[in-house]
Amino acid sequence: MLNFAYLEETYQVFEQVAPRFDFFPQSFRETLVRVRGYYLERPKSRSYQEPGEICYVYEPPDDQKRKGNDYKTIICTTKREEGFVTKDSGWVIIVDGTGKKVYSTGPFIRTSPDFFETLLEHGRIARWRTFYRPDRCEKFMLLVHGKALKSCFWRCAEHPWVREHNRRFDNLRRPFPPGVMEAITQRREDRRERREARGEEGKDPFAAFRLRMLHPWVKKSFSSEIEF
Repeated sequence: MLNFAYLEETYQVFEQVAPRFDFFPQSFRETLVRVRGYYLERPKSRSYQEPGEICYVYEPPDDQKRKGNDYKTIICTTKREEGFVTKDSGWVIIVDGTGKKVYSTGPFIRTSPDFFETLLEHGRIARWRTFYRPDRCEKFMLLVHGKALKSCFWRCAEHPWVREHNRRFDNLRRPFPPGVMEAITQRREDRRERREARGEEGKDPFAAFRLRMLHPWVKKSFSSEIEF
């Protein structure tokens, strides 16, 4: 059972803390819609989408943007101008300048008492990946997915298939500030323990992830389905 009063209380703390990490609020229109004429429709398997969601967005510094770093980190908070709807879940995503989702983590379920704290922690990790986006051959590298589930790595934009241009940069690990790499490592250890426990129970540890893969984030034009 959702405690909407508690969600509102913890959101007020979140909105005060998020700007310290260069996340600033924008409405659903301004973030997921106003990306070169497209909007992103989130996976339908675990989420509910409605215009008006307040998202918090990090954009890289101007000097990086001038050099071509068009990635943005977006925290989807589930908070709307009129409050919280009954069915929804939080996400953290990275999109490129065309509106394509290149990275996501979630969904985050709001029954957790540390929902907004978790959102901000994952948002900070994604924010540093955007900020530390490596460049090679005078171009920023692309964040791409490997064949293994949940695997991601950087790929050279100029020579994507040349081995010496495409070392994996230690699975997205860059010189993160103190505390961030520790948080990533702890999250991975927690996931590993949960997966091992599900495996011992005879369950597929990746069942939820496979389900979400059937309903990926979709980039759609203004003219399709949702009209504003």
